[in-house]
Order: sequence, then structure tokens, then C-alpha cells
Amino acid sequence: MNGGRFLEGLRQALSIDWSQVTLREAVRLVPAVILTLAAGLWLGDPAQAAIATSGAFVVGFGAFQQFAGAPTAPMLLAAAGMGVSILIGTLVGQSTVTLALAALLYGCWVGLLPAIGMGAFWIGQQCAVFLLIAAAYAGGAGEALTRASLVLSGAGTQLLCYALIRFLAEGRLGRPAWSATLFDARQALFTLGAQIRHRTPLARFALRFAAALVVAVLVERALAIPQGYWVAMTTLLLLRPDFQDTYARSLGRLGGTLLGAALAIGFAHVVVPGPIALAALVAVFAFLGYAGLRFNYGVFSFFLTAYVILLLTLAGLAERQVAGERIEGTLLGGAFALAAHVSFYRWRRGRRQAT
Repeated sequence: MNGGRFLEGLRQALSIDWSQVTLREAVRLVPAVILTLAAGLWLGDPAQAAIATSGAFVVGFGAFQQFAGAPTAPMLLAAAGMGVSILIGTLVGQSTVTLALAALLYGCWVGLLPAIGMGAFWIGQQCAVFLLIAAAYAGGAGEALTRASLVLSGAGTQLLCYALIRFLAEGRLGRPAWSATLFDARQALFTLGAQIRHRTPLARFALRFAAALVVAVLVERALAIPQGYWVAMTTLLLLRPDFQDTYARSLGRLGGTLLGAALAIGFAHVVVPGPIALAALVAVFAFLGYAGLRFNYGVFSFFLTAYVILLLTLAGLAERQVAGERIEGTLLGGAFALAAHVSFYRWRRGRRQAT
């Protein structure tokens, strides 16, 4: 990489936009996180509360996406896709071969979705993320249904809370126009088919996306990395069609992860070891994550990392171990995302020289 690209990626990673702080949406979205956490503590099962809270937290980001002409449509579609993906991931995760095959199919599908729009791409990413997480805790149909129901209960809580708060604030709630949505779905299928038939740059990106995801899965399985799903998940979340975007996101993700891990360890180990205080901090960082999503990716990664580590600590895992595994997964996943671009550029340059 030349110096100009390095500096441009660094500038992009450090750029901030105060106008993109979304406090209003954060206020609307964090109550569902608080409710799921409180319910879990009240029932005396923080581990299940963490699973349900993850559904509420992730689905909340659908409020920032545009798809199917209604504010809740990305949230609904993401929740449904996450539930199905948990079922698939729990079952296929028992075998590395079947998981790699699932990662290949998901990777090809998700990699094509930017042709429809970034809202569709986000929905696909969340489906793939929950496939990878569920695969790390492989089991039978009963376990798959239990996990899916917990995540969907959190997602449903988020949808209900968001809809109610939005209705109280605005007196209305946009609903998906289903006839228009079906028309858009047909157009989307046609668009995806055209991308494949004409072997467009996006179709080639989808192949690289899938290959990087499969390699990440195989490597973390071969090395038996604890919480290894973070490797493939980071690859999935960082890889973009444009190299500069991937590079800038990788820088921001790494910096935010290191700082967020350090802060979470300090809070969990030194300041507030109790479950109620941990749950309160999880809610605070969930709020900050929603508010800072578009502010700066590195800052968002900082809040997200602190949220994840504190949530898993609440569920009973050791905070130092979780932090170390997340940092390791971020480093490897970012490396795979960047390597997918570099290897492709070298292959393309070799073909041009050969001709």
C-alpha cells in the first residue's frame, strides 16, 4: 500500500461528524435493552438475559437502515433472519465441513446484497453473524429452538418498545407497504441474478467475501480459538467492496476494540463487580453504541466492545479472557478482510501481465 492510501485510510478512520450523533434514536432503543436485562436478573438467569439482550440490541440497529419503505421493516426482517440462522448455525456447527459450506452460501448471498442496498446488506450481515455465533455452541434441535426463542424474545421486545415510543412521540408508525415490498423483492431477485449472469465486480466481490469467510471459519476451527466466531464475524463486518472502506474500518475497529477492552476490564474487575452495576453499565454502553453508530466507526467499536465484554461478564465469563479473545479475533478477522482485497488485486495484476 502506498503512503497516500495509508494516510487517506487513517484520515477516514479518524474523521468525526458531530451532526451524526443520534441521541433521539438511542433514547428510543435502549429501553428494550434495559427491560431484557432487568427480566433476566429478576429471574436469576443472567446467561439467558445476555442472549435475549443481544437480540434486542442488534435488532435496534435496524432503525438506522432503509429497506421496504418503513422504519420497522429492517428490524422485522433482521429478527426473522436471525432466528432462522440460529437454528441453522446450531445444527451445522457440529461439523467443520457443514459450517464451512453454510459460510460459503451465506457469504455469496450477503456479498451480493449491496446490489439491492446497504439496508439489505446489513440485514444479511446480522443473519450471518448469528449463524456464526450459534455454530460456536453447536447442539441439537432443542438447544437451537431455545436460543432462537430467547433472541427472538429480545428482538420482539425491541420492536414493541420502539413502535410504542415512536407512536407516542409522533402519533404514527410507518407500516411496510406489502404490495410495494413484493414488487421490490422481485426486482431485487432480478438484480441479483443479473449480477451473477454478467459477472459484475460485485459478483466477484461476493466470491471473495465468501472465500474470506470460509477461510476465517476454517482457521479458527483448526486453531481451536476460544470464542473463535469473533474471527469470522470480524471478517464479515469489515469487508466492503471498496478496499479503502475496508482498510479504514479495520483501523477503527482495532483501535476501538483495544480501548474498549481496556475500559471494560477496568469497570468489571476494579470498579463495579456486582451484577446490577454490570447490567447498568451494559445499558449505558448500549445507549452510547446507538448514539455513536454514525459518529465514527472507531468510537462505535469502542462502545460496542465495552458493551459486549460487560454483557458476557454478566453472563458469567471472565472479563480478561473475553477481552483477550475479542482482541485476537479482531486482529485475525481484520487481517482476513484486508487479505481478501490484496490477494484479489495481485491475482488481477498477474492476469493482466499474462495477457
